[in-house]
Amino acid sequence: MTVITPVPRGWKRLGAKLVLFIFKHLPLTIVTQLAFIHFARWILVPGDGLPRLDPKQPKEDWPYDLYIFTTNFNGSWDQYIDAFGRIKSVSKGLNMLWYTSAGFPGPWPMRLFKRYIRYFEWPLDLYYNAYPGATVRDIETAVQLDSKLEAFLKNPIDEMSDEEFGRQYRAFLNEVGPFLGSTGYDAAPINLEHRARPLELGQ
Repeated sequence: MTVITPVPRGWKRLGAKLVLFIFKHLPLTIVTQLAFIHFARWILVPGDGLPRLDPKQPKEDWPYDLYIFTTNFNGSWDQYIDAFGRIKSVSKGLNMLWYTSAGFPGPWPMRLFKRYIRYFEWPLDLYYNAYPGATVRDIETAVQLDSKLEAFLKNPIDEMSDEEFGRQYRAFLNEVGPFLGSTGYDAAPINLEHRARPLELGQ
């Protein structure tokens, strides 16, 4: 989702820059706790500094700056906007970030807030999803699982006894068990004692 709202020049431009500077240096732990957000960014484009595609293109000087909010998220559009409006700490941040935008009604009531977002939302023409079907939690969990697997594989497995390997392997599975999700079908059970009872030829 990309929302481009107009910001009047003058003191509101200075206010928007100040708010962005403050938010840039805040920890913003609430955003990381909202695990449905993949990415979120706010930028201010000055109306008298719009990019030109060619030197021959006349320089534009709009009476408004452009406040651009772009984000990727899990779930539906309504769920995302509802979370912005209903979580008190987030709605306070929205009031600060969009206060300088012309016509901003505030995050509550939700009907007016959604109408405002819909009006200034830029249509989506193309979206690339590197991990289709995966949520933010899925991706973070996969990264943690990968690092734990790499650490386990560094153990000198060939030098272990079957009993020691079995103990460490079961401990590893217990540690990473919460990271393993359902595959959607019934897979064959894993024989955890295959090293203790090797298969014989023809078995």
